Amino acid sequence: MEALRTMEAHSDRWYLIRTKQYKENLARIRLSGFVSETLLPLLRTERPQWGRVSSAVVPLFPCYLFGSFDLKSAYHKIIRTPGVVGVVRTGEEPAEVDDSIIEEIRCRGRNGIVELPDEAFRVGQTVQVKNGPLRGLSAIFERYLSGTARVAILLDAVSGANLRVILPPNQIAPGER
Repeated sequence: MEALRTMEAHSDRWYLIRTKQYKENLARIRLSGFVSETLLPLLRTERPQWGRVSSAVVPLFPCYLFGSFDLKSAYHKIIRTPGVVGVVRTGEEPAEVDDSIIEEIRCRGRNGIVELPDEAFRVGQTVQVKNGPLRGLSAIFERYLSGTARVAILLDAVSGANLRVILPPNQIAPGER
């Protein structure tokens, strides 16, 4: 009940809306009928498809989009919208997204596609794990996973067999082999 009273005090604010997998655009289209504004930031990436590397435009934040709306009047419509799982909450309250975050995402975008800085590591580059349980080990950088949130590296395991390890990029640094 307290959450509903708090909802009454809000006007149009930005919120993060969780969607079903691969339904971000469907949810955005359906929400546009009663939500002031939506933002589905996209990312151009390259990924393997049918044995070749092809360019694809995918959501920057898979399973999420931003919406600006009056929580009191739109909340129940939003959570019943096809493709929507719910509004992201902190405790019992829907979490507001600061306008500065929305503006930063928009500033980094061109034609709705966010431009990320050039990647720090190249495929095949020698790297060294700088922290965590594998600290000090040398490896070969394999690729970035899901944007730049995770990386795959190959460690020399036993007798030259490579072991693929997934780490956050801040755990590796350029290294020498």
